[in-house]
Amino acid sequence: MVTIKMDIITIFLLSASVLISVYILAFMYVSYAKKKGILAPDVHKKDKPLIPTRGGIVLLILVIFYALVLGINDLPRIHRGIPILNEVLAISSIIIISSIIGYIDDVKDLGLKKVFLSVLIVVPFYIFHAYYPRLWIPFIGRIRITIIYPILILLAVPIVVNSINMIDTHNGVMLTGVISVLAPMLLWSIILNDYVALIYLVIALTGAIAMFIWNKYPAKLFLGNVGSYLLGGLLIALIIISGLEFIAFVAMLPIILHGFYLLTSIKGVMTRQVIRSKVGGPVIVEDGIIKPVLDEKAPFTLTRLLVLAFGPMTERDLVKKYYILFTFSSLLAFITGFLIYMI
Repeated sequence: MVTIKMDIITIFLLSASVLISVYILAFMYVSYAKKKGILAPDVHKKDKPLIPTRGGIVLLILVIFYALVLGINDLPRIHRGIPILNEVLAISSIIIISSIIGYIDDVKDLGLKKVFLSVLIVVPFYIFHAYYPRLWIPFIGRIRITIIYPILILLAVPIVVNSINMIDTHNGVMLTGVISVLAPMLLWSIILNDYVALIYLVIALTGAIAMFIWNKYPAKLFLGNVGSYLLGGLLIALIIISGLEFIAFVAMLPIILHGFYLLTSIKGVMTRQVIRSKVGGPVIVEDGIIKPVLDEKAPFTLTRLLVLAFGPMTERDLVKKYYILFTFSSLLAFITGFLIYMI
């Protein structure tokens, strides 16, 4: 049994190392991207400045930190009946596979192929058997679904990964969404005394916070599809391995609803380019002011819903609305934990 003091020291050193490493690497990448012309216009700004993009590749360093977990002597070698080695291999493999899919899409534009390729992210779960087929249900408790759970993983992975990709609409929004899911999961790992899940979540959360510093409004770095896919893959890996599925689901409701609204409004699955060419965008930008497209055929997204509800606004104000929305869903997820684990 490790002491609380040792826990705090380990967690502090690990989180500080991740935060500093990711921040410095992002700084170096910004300089490199500017020199190499790896830039993309910030279309929601009045002057449409060119911003370094594909910065999410920096987060590949998290693979090293997850590998270091194996060397933390205070950790048990088995977590929820699964060897920690298997969990670390699954998380690391998922990060690598997700980033490769996203990077290829950044360079070549995979179109709808990336939706189907995202199924590959499921494979490490099965190879390393890095899942525990028992699900916590509010008011019921833990239920055993040995046969159904692997099928649920197959369905959940593409949904989560592509939902994270679709919510990457404005400066800092995607990372705020990811942080809002990781935060209540981390708090409940503490309450449930799951030190292993806590370590996993600390690495992901501090990495996301370091990137948020660069990506928040006004963004100095875009993560690109490589970043959104990597974070989506990492998020679903931690959701399944930590066993905090229901808490994560509640926290992700705005993200999932955004994807649901978009797909139902365009009546199918399309790339962003095809959506704009066929049905147009959900909003327009005039002199730095974001306005809703009033055509009923326009895609319906959370962004369009917010500007319809609160009126035209700047991107700064829109991002603040997203922050409030994600904070609310995160708090709701934390409260939901009491219904699951304390009743």
